[in-house]
Amino acid sequence: MKLASTYRAQFLITLLLVVLQACSSSTNPPEQSAPTIDAQTASIDELVRAANNSNGLESTELRLLALEALINNELLDRAQRQSNLLDDLTDYPEQIQIRALLLKAQLALLADRSAETINILAQADEIGLEGRPDLRRGYLLTLGQAYQVSGQYERALATYLQLGETDENNPSPNSNVHDEIWDAINRFSPTQLDNFASTANSYQSRGWVELARVVTSEQYSIRSQLDAINQWRRIWSQHPAARQLPLQLQKLTQTWEQRPKHIALILPLQDSAGRAIQEGFLSAYYAALDVSRDVPKISVFDSSNQTSIYPIYDAAVASGADLIIGPLYKQLVNQLQQLDELPVPTLALNYADASSSISKNLTQFGLAPEDEIEQVVNLAWQAGHRNAAIITPQSSDYQRLQQAFINGWTGVGGNLVSQSTYTGDNDYADVIKRLMAIDSSELRRDRIVQLLPRASVEFTPRRRGDIDFIFLIANPREGRQIKPTLAFYFAGDIPVYALPSIYDGLDNQSANQDLNGIVFTDAPWILSNYDPLKPNAASSLRPAQGPVQRFRAMGIDSFRLYSRLQQFSEKDITSLTGATGILSIDGSGRIHRRLEVARFVDGRATLEDSTDTSSD
Repeated sequence: MKLASTYRAQFLITLLLVVLQACSSSTNPPEQSAPTIDAQTASIDELVRAANNSNGLESTELRLLALEALINNELLDRAQRQSNLLDDLTDYPEQIQIRALLLKAQLALLADRSAETINILAQADEIGLEGRPDLRRGYLLTLGQAYQVSGQYERALATYLQLGETDENNPSPNSNVHDEIWDAINRFSPTQLDNFASTANSYQSRGWVELARVVTSEQYSIRSQLDAINQWRRIWSQHPAARQLPLQLQKLTQTWEQRPKHIALILPLQDSAGRAIQEGFLSAYYAALDVSRDVPKISVFDSSNQTSIYPIYDAAVASGADLIIGPLYKQLVNQLQQLDELPVPTLALNYADASSSISKNLTQFGLAPEDEIEQVVNLAWQAGHRNAAIITPQSSDYQRLQQAFINGWTGVGGNLVSQSTYTGDNDYADVIKRLMAIDSSELRRDRIVQLLPRASVEFTPRRRGDIDFIFLIANPREGRQIKPTLAFYFAGDIPVYALPSIYDGLDNQSANQDLNGIVFTDAPWILSNYDPLKPNAASSLRPAQGPVQRFRAMGIDSFRLYSRLQQFSEKDITSLTGATGILSIDGSGRIHRRLEVARFVDGRATLEDSTDTSSD
């Protein structure tokens, strides 16, 4: 909250009096070198000293000014000490009480105590904010931020909208209000946005909803978004956002003008993965061409059988490309990452082994199974499961994935109680027996039979009872045998979670009956039909199973990302809905995916809310 003009004046006058008093009463001290003193810290120190040497209302007002300065400078430990001296203000004017509560709320918010912030602000509201517009603005802004930090986005938006209505008649409105509103509404799920739209009863709130809808509906093209925003502004010409768009939308024009004009695509075109990525990339390219002729020039370089990235990368740079997409092979990405600096921004289509990149020009994007495993871990944990079992192929290629799951699961506090591997030899009985400890039960039977007459022994094998869920890595053929085998050995009621590899992407209801109950994650391109490009791709490209479809989706996203990398870099956006998942980027330039969640029901892959993670 900014200082009101009267308090600014009081702040300066008080400082001047303190300084004059100090000068008039000082004697000449022994000569010594002048210490280095921060001017702002010195001002705060003088305020605190003056507050300590004063009484009553004067002391409280000085301490409020000191507390505000400490908060503005994020000197939180000192601020907390001054705040503790402002606990009992019952006998002071209401204006003073509210100011103190607002500052305490800001302090709690900075210390990541959002629930405490909301409780403190409730006290300020009880005292009364009517007729105090400056204090009310500070109250609403802090309350909206507290709701947002705690994930209560609908309440945050409602609060910011109140702030926007308050500022409509203010000659100098808070310029950040529209940014806060936009940030809150962008965190809504489609269902939340629809729910909010159904209750929006003001011109301002309905306008914001429509702006969010038009921007989201054209999210695959910045050019289309700009056109949609201009159309919205013509329709909603009296809306506050039509006069001042959120900063993120204001910057869209600049982002579009600065987009890459020439892309070099480095792919192993002799491999099915490389060809699938190119198919997806070009599908997105031609879709963009239908919207606008302002598409980048594309140069394609075949990296098949290349063991060194440098010659082909240098050729791509020499072609004049201002963005390079590729390579795909991990070993080539490793070589790129070792360079101190890349001459051209580069979107690699895989992840280097090292977790951090030297060059700021390198962004990494791929179909990392680690993202898929992390999401399975979160789904199982949120469903209340704590004890996991694992079934994976017996191959060195899968040891890394097995260990990634173990690290992730134990990292959130889960327990690994059993694991078993298979070789794909079509007989999974022994695999399931080991996993469920039925082999141990059968050994006990054999020992008993040796001691007792065979005819007098009735035996029903028992499985272990401490498994909450099973994490399965398998392809559809393997999964169709493993799941029924679990049921045969009394484990059909144990939830099973799997990676995208369990689904071939085909509507094969009869064959997939044996996968019923399995929960898995996969790309929206595989599970959903909301991407406008999907019908065109289905009609123009050859039919393909899941793995090829996922690489096509990766190619689509790699094209759509080309104009968005700057937005990610400048934090204008934090996520992007893509064909491979909801994309976000971390501090080391790695793009991560959040996939959709599905379950096999009656032989069909059926989408479900990611919060509903229980299994049959």
